Order: sequence, then C-alpha cells, then structure tokens
Amino acid sequence: MKAIILAAGRGSRMNEGTAEIPKCMMELFGITLLDHCIKSLESAGFARADIGIVTGYKKEKIQVEGVRYFHNQDWESTNMFVSLTVAREWLRRGPSVVSYSDIVFHPSAIKKLMETDGDIAITYYTGFWKLWRKRFANPFDDLETFKMADGKLIEIGGKPDSKKDIQGQYMGLLRFTPTGWQNVESAVKKNIPKPLERLDMTTLLQHMLTLGYEVGTIPTDELWLECDNQSDIRLYERNFTDFNRGTW
Repeated sequence: MKAIILAAGRGSRMNEGTAEIPKCMMELFGITLLDHCIKSLESAGFARADIGIVTGYKKEKIQVEGVRYFHNQDWESTNMFVSLTVAREWLRRGPSVVSYSDIVFHPSAIKKLMETDGDIAITYYTGFWKLWRKRFANPFDDLETFKMADGKLIEIGGKPDSKKDIQGQYMGLLRFTPTGWQNVESAVKKNIPKPLERLDMTTLLQHMLTLGYEVGTIPTDELWLECDNQSDIRLYERNFTDFNRGTW
C-alpha cells in the first residue's frame, strides 16, 4: 500500500506566512504540518519509500529524505484533484491512502483506512462540532453537509439547513483501490459539475455518489485539526498541546 500527500498549494489564506514557503511547511507545535503527516503515516506502518508527496508551489522548499516526489507543474491554475492525478501511477497499481497536507491527525485514522474494505473510503471526525465552535463564531458559516446511511456516504459538500445535515466532518483522508481509482477516472469524463482543473475533492465525491458509486465512511474520535489560516494555528497552540492524547 502507498500513501500520497497532497502538498502542491500555496495556501493563500495563510497570507504572508506562505510568501516564501508552501502551506505544508507552516509550523504547528514546533514542527511543520508536512512532518505531522509523515509522522502519523510512519506510526501507522508506512515506510518512507511508500510515501509520495505531490509538490507544486516552491517545491524546492520541501526536502524530505527517502520519499517519492510527484510534481504538479500547473499547481497555480489547478485544484486538488489535478494534483492527485499526477500520482496516478501509484493509484492505478495498488491500494493508496491519500492525505491533505494541512491537517494533523492520529495514526489510528490511517490504520482504519488501511484495514477497510471497499474501493473508495473516507474518514470522518465525530468531534467536529466542538472544534468548529472554537474556530468560528457561527460554525454554519463554514460547515458543509455530510450525510451517511449504513456506513456509506450519501451527501457531502452542500449547504446545511441544520445540524442534522452534518453527521461528521470530512477529514481530508481517503483510500482508493485501483478499481476505485478507475471509477474516478471514468466519472470525471461524465458531466462533472466543475471544470476539471478546478475540481475539488468534495465535489468529486458528490459527483461519484450522483453516478451511483459507493463511498465508505469510517468514524474517528481521535483529535484531528485542520489548518486553514494562521488564526487556526494560534488557536491550536493555545488549546491543544498534544494531539496524540485523542479526544478532549
């Protein structure tokens, strides 16, 4: 099994923090966001040789020994899905776990993905409401729909009418088998709702559901953090000194 970290973007919401470095090189708790990802993947059992990093903005600033690099040369004009496609060699060959590079997560979330059945699966965070109340005056300004039935995703990425429309928070962690990735490649040829270069992952997942493909969902209550801006980083450093402790 392989692990692919999507680290091509600048992260414009970090403002001057990413003027000279990609977003994944911002620090949280004294180490970079990318190092947090790699640490969790290694703790889940991945060797460095089985970890791939998709670079883009200021790729020369990302120096991780022993990993495989993929590069999205069109990072400035494309979105996350296109970044993922540059690692299609691995996705077509065997099962792959995919991780955003601006998140901090417990290794158990990766282990659950590695052990699950199904061709496409994602994890979701059950403690999202408490976290979003710390991050936002009104959590509904940022939260999106996330609905499930019998362990399968049925809706993602819409505007929620109430809290009942949000059964969990998508974490930016996914798993594809080669069949699952083949289904993705087929799906993006069929009336995708956005231009391919602007396709984001939640829009892709909803498109897969619309076409009738299954997406498995895996809950985790171990602490997970999303770093959108410098305010998030300051908040987390004040409140969560050791994310490995799990729930709070």
